[in-house]
Amino acid sequence: MNTLTAAAPYVIRRPQDVVDIVNAHPATRSGLAVTLIALGGVLIDAYQAAMIGFGNSFIATQFGISPGLAATVNASVLVSALIGGLLSNRIINRFGQRGGFLIGMGLCTVGAFAIAFAPNIWAVLVSRLVMGLGLGIDFPLATGAVAELRGSSSKKSGTSVNLWQMGWYLSTTVVYLILLSLSAAAVEQPMLWRYGIFIGSAFAVVVMVLRYIYIGESAMWAARTYRYDESCKILSDRYDVRAEVAGDATHEKEAGAKLHGAYSVLFRAPYRRRTILGCVVATMQAWQYNAVGVYLPLTLAGILSGGLSNALWGSAAVNALCGVTGGAIGSILVQKIGARRQSMFGFGMVVLALLMLGFMGKDSPWLALVLLGLIIFFHSAGPGGLGMTIATLSYPPSIRTAGVGFARAIMRAGALCGLIFWPILWQNLRTDAFYWLAIVPLVGFLTCLAIRWEPIGANVDAEDASVLSIVAVKENAA
Repeated sequence: MNTLTAAAPYVIRRPQDVVDIVNAHPATRSGLAVTLIALGGVLIDAYQAAMIGFGNSFIATQFGISPGLAATVNASVLVSALIGGLLSNRIINRFGQRGGFLIGMGLCTVGAFAIAFAPNIWAVLVSRLVMGLGLGIDFPLATGAVAELRGSSSKKSGTSVNLWQMGWYLSTTVVYLILLSLSAAAVEQPMLWRYGIFIGSAFAVVVMVLRYIYIGESAMWAARTYRYDESCKILSDRYDVRAEVAGDATHEKEAGAKLHGAYSVLFRAPYRRRTILGCVVATMQAWQYNAVGVYLPLTLAGILSGGLSNALWGSAAVNALCGVTGGAIGSILVQKIGARRQSMFGFGMVVLALLMLGFMGKDSPWLALVLLGLIIFFHSAGPGGLGMTIATLSYPPSIRTAGVGFARAIMRAGALCGLIFWPILWQNLRTDAFYWLAIVPLVGFLTCLAIRWEPIGANVDAEDASVLSIVAVKENAA
């Protein structure tokens, strides 16, 4: 028996006691496999985004609409995801982490299944909205769960949360390999996207089952709802920590107001600067990724010869060699460099690569491929995952889901711009479009330069009690 379990049990009198225990003791099972299971919704998000990006032109042809309108319909997922992100805090407060995971991934599964068999563009639209709502709910819960597994004050928490970026590119690489396999199995090109999305719905079911088994409920949520006995059981099972409830523990009828108005706290000092930094980094990285990353096969098809097969192989290679590698390296380096400086460096390198693409991309297809790979690498190693890492580690648990949900919701605006405007710019300007896109990471670079907040290693969980008291004072005063 280790020293933690041999020692006298911790005594729980209030929710902050559980927060402090979790913050000081990482879960006994918090390795890569469990982290990726917690982030499973992110993997599904990446999979479906890449698959629908590939199918955009086929969707337009099958339903007799323009590629621009097809992109707009496909981008509707981001609108409902924005709403889902804003609802995620309410969902977890009402249903807990386990229930929130089931709701979010359940909606995503239903939406994906319906898209695979959609008879018309209106069915695609409705199904995308359902899917987006689920994905929007899921992401803040996922990153919050990872932070709770590690403890937010640990620098390793930044590494774990930022692994979602590596997972994203693993998932998109799987997309292109599945498409190549389906193509080799003689599936007609116009039907590839339907088969691919159906397979994605099956993956979502697997994620739900694995999360239910390995992630479970949040000890912090159980404490905030005054289910102290459940918190003690979770602490014992997941953290190998003994705790007992004090006889004079605070309960709901004695605790005053419940937690409301979390979003308003995001714009009060000291959280205002943190919110702006996290939202700008998340939004600008989403804009640049949804222009370059989601439409990578489209871009490569216009640069490389060899048709769809070469475009898919090129996309898989870029995602595996540059995206996955960049995400892994970025997750390791963030402990030493810090999320803000690493984001700033990544944005700066993407600006340079985009300018070089605009200047030389049309003359050398292979140079263009290398530069696109560098964009994906520096995006993945830099701001690609760090916007959400900054948001996750900048807030204490009581407003963490709200902070991540808000940043994720605002981020969707950048993703919408990338999804909708890039095909139009590319069609009209070709490689000159890269000059205009360079403005996006430049804004991210300047924001990181101006706002000097570093969440890696910050003990934000210690602020939870003060945040709860602020919100309670506001509600009692009302």
